[in-house]
Amino acid sequence: MSQSITASDHAGRAVGEQAGASAAHRPAISAHRLLSDGRSTALIRPDGEVDWWCGPNMDSTPLLWSLLDAGGGAARWVDVDPPARWSDDPAPPVAATTVRRGAVRIECRDALVTEGRGVALVRLVRSEDGPVALVHELTMGGFDGPRGAWSATGICRLAGGVEVTVAVSGGRSVADGPILRTRLSVVPDRWAALVVGLNTDADADAEPDAEALFERLARLEGEVAGRRRRARLPRHHPERAADALAVLEACTYRPTGAVVAAPTTSLPEAPGADRQFDYRFTWLRDASLGVSVAALLGRRDGAQAYLSFLHRIAPDGVPPQSPVTDVRGGPVPDEREVDGVGGWAGSRPVRVGNGAGDQVQYDALGLMVEGISVYLQTGGSLDSDTWKLVCAAADMAATDDRQTTSGIWELREPQMLVSADIGRWLALDRAIWIARGWRPRTPRSQWKRARDETRDRVLAALLPDGGLPQVYGGTAPDASALMAVVFGMLRHPDPRAGRLVSATLAQLESGPYLYRYRPGGDDGFHGREGAFLPVCWWAVGALASVGRLDEACARADELCAALPRLLAEEVDPSSGESLGNVPLVWSHVEAARAMYVLDAAARRDRYGAAGLWAWRIARYLRLRHAPGDSR
Repeated sequence: MSQSITASDHAGRAVGEQAGASAAHRPAISAHRLLSDGRSTALIRPDGEVDWWCGPNMDSTPLLWSLLDAGGGAARWVDVDPPARWSDDPAPPVAATTVRRGAVRIECRDALVTEGRGVALVRLVRSEDGPVALVHELTMGGFDGPRGAWSATGICRLAGGVEVTVAVSGGRSVADGPILRTRLSVVPDRWAALVVGLNTDADADAEPDAEALFERLARLEGEVAGRRRRARLPRHHPERAADALAVLEACTYRPTGAVVAAPTTSLPEAPGADRQFDYRFTWLRDASLGVSVAALLGRRDGAQAYLSFLHRIAPDGVPPQSPVTDVRGGPVPDEREVDGVGGWAGSRPVRVGNGAGDQVQYDALGLMVEGISVYLQTGGSLDSDTWKLVCAAADMAATDDRQTTSGIWELREPQMLVSADIGRWLALDRAIWIARGWRPRTPRSQWKRARDETRDRVLAALLPDGGLPQVYGGTAPDASALMAVVFGMLRHPDPRAGRLVSATLAQLESGPYLYRYRPGGDDGFHGREGAFLPVCWWAVGALASVGRLDEACARADELCAALPRLLAEEVDPSSGESLGNVPLVWSHVEAARAMYVLDAAARRDRYGAAGLWAWRIARYLRLRHAPGDSR
């Protein structure tokens, strides 16, 4: 049977082809490295394409975004083959890659550097084998606004007052509307440079000194390597702790000390569904984890910077009313959808802003006081402002005004969450500990009473199998229950601790991975999300805490072998594919903390409780008197 083809048929086919192309666009999330200058962030792939760049600030509108759409802004080398070599350091100061063009190998060095009031993406190339012509294409903007057009002099003006300049040595650029093509003559033993500047006052006609830029990047690598060598890494998988420090530093907005949860937006937790969110903001949880993990790993100066940010968002010692702020400590923009972006694997909507600004999260409040307590345990000092913040947090947790909250998973429909009470207990328990050691004359009876009542309420909710439900009166399991063991509400050898861990793993594990709650349930969104990486590391720490050290080490080994070095938010247990925003700071810092817990558990197993305390005291003294870092 023949059919006539109308204009609407053509339109429908075009839409279908576009949807198919969007669904097929799924660059490997974990196969990136993170570049940062402390103000802006970018992601680079193994083939040298920079497919994500938010600048001049970490929460600025993306300028390069082909990560989310094949037609998005990108900085790419044309017609190069897969890399011959590339460093898998997840957050290097300088990304080193060797690509091929035909039989010729080409060394590449990429970095973000601060240039006056702006930032520049520096791209250096040289040949290893012989001369070769290399073409670079650059398209900017177009995400939530018009795409930029290049002038003949290599200047592009974008919305928001961003001016882009491109300077080249060893080649020349030609503008073709939205595309700037640069042809470089690449030879052995001499670097060629392409420098993309944002608001840098750079002269596009001035040829950059490629060799001087290479020396500058080498000095940057040396400075970062020196800082990393001074870290005190655990014996178990020290590379995971080192990676956590690197990612934590790269995701820190240096002007304020804010930690962005992740430098990306709208990478999906369930491809093709609606679980896409903007993480380019700082959560109280992540700032607090920054304090504790930097302190645990011997980076007290870093811990002090994150603690300073907590004071910024808690003026006069009053805990922040919102669990999330922007990188300057201000309110987060309202969540909204961005049209015209295909989405990773066709996952829409693409969102900017975040809807968690008015939520209540007692779990985060507990992590804040926990972070301060770890800072003190590792040699930090308790000043009056920090003590005032601890007292205010404990007073807030001690109130009898129990209410529904959104909790650590930021549920859109607040519930009477068990995890909220675990967070209350954590804030009170650590405040009591801090008072005992640093402010012994502080009246603590109200805090002790509230702590014990909160603990009793949580333990009364234990289910017949030994697990804890997500909500009071419910039966659905939740991985947040592991916080009761990880943070010591239930301690070894209390048999309830072991039963809680066993029940939670039995309900939620998939191989070495762990879901945060049963996937596919009704949490306000569609699609089946992956296993949640931070709670996968909680499982390691919880097993170690209840004396199952061999199981904990085996699980840690399996996770480290299966997971890439750059950790996203989630992983598909069946395929191993990374999902969600990347890198997620929370995933990295929980990995580092799990390795510290393994070290402590191994010492307890070998030397007993007295030996563990002796190790902790000796560690405190070493960290207390260690020279500080300069950033």
